[in-house]
Amino acid sequence: MTLTQNQLDAYARDGYILLSGLIPDDIAAAAAGTLWEGMGAQPDNPETWPDSRYTHHHDQAEIVACFTDDYLRAASQLCGESLEHIKTPRGATAINIFPSTEAWQNPHPHIDHAIKEHGHKTFPRPFHVATMTFLSDVEGRGGGTAVWPGSHQQIEALARSDEAHYEYMWVLNKELDKAGLNDPVVLIPQRGDVLFYAYLCAHAGSKNVSTRPRLALNYKW
Repeated sequence: MTLTQNQLDAYARDGYILLSGLIPDDIAAAAAGTLWEGMGAQPDNPETWPDSRYTHHHDQAEIVACFTDDYLRAASQLCGESLEHIKTPRGATAINIFPSTEAWQNPHPHIDHAIKEHGHKTFPRPFHVATMTFLSDVEGRGGGTAVWPGSHQQIEALARSDEAHYEYMWVLNKELDKAGLNDPVVLIPQRGDVLFYAYLCAHAGSKNVSTRPRLALNYKW
């Protein structure tokens, strides 16, 4: 699969793109099964589910198989790197959101690599593109990722306004309210969909008040 110019333009404009068709359903289903096994939980027995959120790195073959040739080709185009520089990951981090009885509310934006102790600098960028690979169908208000269209440009403008002050990602992250962000869009992806987002794209996980867990993998190049 090769991305069209319209898709590349949309990514440049919005800072993210949600793509389907990169992962065959049988591969996505096998990866989901591996996550359930790793959690020691049963998909049809809520009593076995973890509380609200589960985050863990997985390196099983079923997880690695999600990074198909089409997936890597899309990552290559969005990174602006030749395919030979986009290596197949050895694993990915599961970020699973389980149903909650708390009221749903709009999530708060953040950018990645913004933990103070990790010391990531804003420029040059600490990574090219991040991905969320969805391994379950997401219902409305079911834990879909929220994204802020155009935020990568607004946040970069803020960072460039005082590069000394915003030298570190953690400083930039805590002052996102100064970037004048647009309203968020909460995505409702299906199993096998992949969200690609730029390093300064504001995003957030949202609360899951549906009846089903949201299973996803996170990886960055």
